[in-house]
Amino acid sequence: MTIRESKSGPFALLEIGGRVDSLNAEALKAGVEELGRREARILVDCRALEYIGSAGLGALLVLLKLVRKQAGTLRLFGLSPHIAEVFTIAGFDKLFAIFPDLESARQAVT
Repeated sequence: MTIRESKSGPFALLEIGGRVDSLNAEALKAGVEELGRREARILVDCRALEYIGSAGLGALLVLLKLVRKQAGTLRLFGLSPHIAEVFTIAGFDKLFAIFPDLESARQAVT
């Protein structure tokens, strides 16, 4: 798993790549907890995400709760068809704002 943070205009940009499973989801959770306390406008780049298990979904849910507590914005983009299917099966497609690419995520009015 790779995690990288940067800025994209007024948003914090969190890039997640590789496999997020029960072996490394705690590292993701720790990173997103710190980010979610510091930033209220976050874009999550999932283009390099190959796999996400329930523990990884739980880490993203922690981030969503932190952002909502600040009345902020959390948008995911670049989900592969397989990752999008995981989100749909888990019902997370109804919780998260999901966009096809960075530009549509940045410009969305939600």
